[in-house]
This record gives sequence, C-alpha cells and structure tokens, in this order.
Amino acid sequence: MAAWYQPWLSIALVLFLGTGCTRLLQSKPLQDINLKFTVEKQLPGVYTLAGNTNLPEKSQVMVAAIRYLYPASQASKNFNPGPTYTILAYQPAEVSGGRWQTNLNLWETARDGRFQEAWQLDQAKLKLSLNPAGEVVFLATLAPVDGSDQLQQLENQLAKQKIQLSRKLVHGTADGQQYIQVTQTMAIDLPTGGTTAPAIRPQDINGGWGNRFLIPPEPQNPIKLERPKERRTNAPATAEEFLK
Repeated sequence: MAAWYQPWLSIALVLFLGTGCTRLLQSKPLQDINLKFTVEKQLPGVYTLAGNTNLPEKSQVMVAAIRYLYPASQASKNFNPGPTYTILAYQPAEVSGGRWQTNLNLWETARDGRFQEAWQLDQAKLKLSLNPAGEVVFLATLAPVDGSDQLQQLENQLAKQKIQLSRKLVHGTADGQQYIQVTQTMAIDLPTGGTTAPAIRPQDINGGWGNRFLIPPEPQNPIKLERPKERRTNAPATAEEFLK
C-alpha cells in the first residue's frame, strides 16, 4: 500500500513546492520605510526641511530642532553634570504625494530687539550658566504610538504597500511609548544682529497676567440724552411725578 501512493505523494509535493516558489518569485520584496530628509537654510535663522517618503498619504510627521546645553559653572555641574536640551522650534508636516516639507524658524526677538534662541531669552531670568553645543539636531518623528497595538496597526498599514518598519527607527520612552524617528545634525551658530524692539504685550507683564489691578474705563454712551425744557403733555401730573 505504501509503495502505491508514494509516487503520487512525491508529485503532489513537487507541485506544491513549485507553486509556492512561483508565488514567492511573483511577490515584490518589502521596502524599508523611508524618513530621510534634507535641511536647507533659506533665511537667517529659517531652515526648510523636506523629504520624499513612502509613508501613507496624510501621515503626520512632527519636525523639530533642538540644541544641547552643557552646564558652565561648577555649581550647575554639581547639581546636574549631564547636558540638557532646548527645543528651538517644532512644526507638523503632512505627507502629500509622497513628499513632506515645512519651515522652522530657530530665532526669536528679545525685548531689546536682539535675535536670540528661546533658551537665551530666559537664561538671565533663571540665572543659568550654560554652554551651547555648536550643532543643532533636526528630528523627523512619527507621532508617539501608545502601546504595541497601534504600532502593529501602523505596520499592517505599511505592509499593504509592501513597506516594512525597520526596528532601527523605533525608539521607546521611559513610560513605554514607542515612536519612529530619524535625526540629522548641522553646525549652526548662535543668532546675531537684531531688529526693531517689539511692542510690550499684556502677556509680557505680570507673569503673563498683564495689569490685572487696573480697571478699564467704562465706554461712553454714544447716545446723548437731553431733558425736555417743557412738559410735553397736558395730562394731570401723577403721584410719582410729585414725589420726584
């Protein structure tokens, strides 16, 4: 009995393997996700970030620029010897036609009109002594994914387009959130020059509360009312009129 069905089993196995190999040859290989981008200076302090990507349409890419700061004084080093960082600018970008692009303005205007980065504006107020790094790190990040289920959903969505999610791009936060990120570093000097000093806004006074102790004056009534000189009726006076 075994000798009777063994040839048929071998033929069926060959056909099965042949069909499987044909399907493997016909299927397209998976491509890695593409999040690479370029950084170009447009104006002093303004940089354009753009990239071609194979992410699904309308995917949101959060772009940011950060600069690392190192403690300069010994007291700061004793308190926290490690570096910290400041976010100079951030902006969302949406994928359209396989491309995304946005601009980041790394400079702000101080009270006296000087161009400065955000951390420089508060450095004197906070009495910090910091040495900034000579480079700015640009980040392109897919929004944090809460839990593995949403990450799996993203992977399934990419798999439909024959795109695989490279684990080299997946990072994790201290509380377990996962996100996808690529970075690029560029040497950028601190701001120089200045412009006309900006007008003082209410949010710049009293810790953002403005002059809350000042009571704004009441607006004047645009309608001017006049008492008639003569009584305009011949009816007898009422008791209320006598009381007045």
